[in-house]
Amino acid sequence: MQCEFVDGKTVFKRLYICLEPLKRGFKMNCRPFIGLDACHLKGVYGGQLLTAVGIDPNNKIWVLAYAVVEMGTRESWTWFIDLLAKDVDIVNSHGWAFISNKQKGLPGAFEDIVPNAETRFCVRHLWDNFNKTYKGKVLRDQLWTCAKATNVPCFNYQMEVMKTLDSNAWEWLAEKPPT
Repeated sequence: MQCEFVDGKTVFKRLYICLEPLKRGFKMNCRPFIGLDACHLKGVYGGQLLTAVGIDPNNKIWVLAYAVVEMGTRESWTWFIDLLAKDVDIVNSHGWAFISNKQKGLPGAFEDIVPNAETRFCVRHLWDNFNKTYKGKVLRDQLWTCAKATNVPCFNYQMEVMKTLDSNAWEWLAEKPPT
């Protein structure tokens, strides 16, 4: 737990929780893959709930850690990922992968704490933004086909297909990192 002093009083700032059995189980059985997300807390005190999950051997979600923070800033994400990295023994971030929906502050936190890890952005969240402007099943399916490409030539080919379907949609997608 992290607190700060305001007007001579101790005020709650952040709380991090990573239960020992979940941490141990993750390190023994799960892949070096962590999904990160955040949601706003709508109560009287506000703040955000940050979560970290893994994938177990049965391809099910493995809850790993969570935190309540004042706001999803680079500082709070860095604090969260630093504690998480220590808990799961990420010494050298090579071989690790993180997926997120590109929360504010998160890309910078990755650079600070796990600079060598692979970072990916959730296609579902990318689709939400894409769908605000580019509608229809054909474009949706093509976006997913691009995202599922397993090598660079296949990805480039699928992007060319997107370009023939809608050059504006292609341009929007081409601005995003291919990872």
